[in-house]
Amino acid sequence: MLTDLLEKMGFDLPQQEWEKPVVGVSACLTGQKVRYDGDHKHNAILVHQLGPLLRFRETCPEVAIGLPVPRPPIQVVQLDDQLRVRGVDQPQQDVTDALENVAATLQQPLSGFVLKARSPSCGYLSTPVHNPQGQQIGMASGAFARKLHELFPRIPLANEEDLEKPAFLQAFLLHVYCYHQWHHNDHQGQWLNHMQAQTEQLDEPLLSGMRQYLEKLGQAMH
Repeated sequence: MLTDLLEKMGFDLPQQEWEKPVVGVSACLTGQKVRYDGDHKHNAILVHQLGPLLRFRETCPEVAIGLPVPRPPIQVVQLDDQLRVRGVDQPQQDVTDALENVAATLQQPLSGFVLKARSPSCGYLSTPVHNPQGQQIGMASGAFARKLHELFPRIPLANEEDLEKPAFLQAFLLHVYCYHQWHHNDHQGQWLNHMQAQTEQLDEPLLSGMRQYLEKLGQAMH
């Protein structure tokens, strides 16, 4: 149980909605019909397992920049040393800067983000990259996800498909709660020392992952 894991690490379970960490979510994952094909990608693990423990702030970057539903598909294209998001059938349509601006205007505080895998806007390290002729040549992040990681490098990010792995799901939730408490703590150094001691309650691979994440938060203080 995820609640047992949180209590094991010494986190108080939220009793009120406002006490829950706020996590950004690609809107299609909660059932909103905002995808390019007019459909959604409702994710049961996100909604039913993480939903009771987190507050979701839903966004669809493509809709946020004014693209319609449904809409012609877009894709990530490598042009020289740049990754651009352009229309598949209308390559003159470049929405890269607009998608990045959605990430830049997100209201804080967010304690994590669950993104739609392989999306040209939201995919995190999972989105196909094409050459100008349309052939896939690699993988990268979508424009929104890439900017999100650049601006907020310490918040945990996940593709929804990652949540299907129990160990990843547990680690993501722990990291979200860690970031939430660290970010709102007036004595961050003491809190980090306490949490490092608490990691002794964990088994691998959660133990190593938590220690690395806490070190990452500690580096932000220097």
